[in-house]
Amino acid sequence: MRKKKALFLTFWMYTLLLWLYIVARIVVDHVPLDALYVNFVPFFTFIRLGAIAFVLSMIFMYLYLTED
Repeated sequence: MRKKKALFLTFWMYTLLLWLYIVARIVVDHVPLDALYVNFVPFFTFIRLGAIAFVLSMIFMYLYLTED
């Protein structure tokens, strides 16, 4: 069971770091929110990927805290 908790903590940290990176790029580099995060992949804009990373970070923290 401890491996599952460690996995949730690791996923939480990486999604949080991804979200912080996206926020830093938007704030520091003045990247438009609808700019593509990955070229030629129309779904991955900065705003969508930031929202997905934030929600995943919340989910993984919840799973980490509720794991026995």
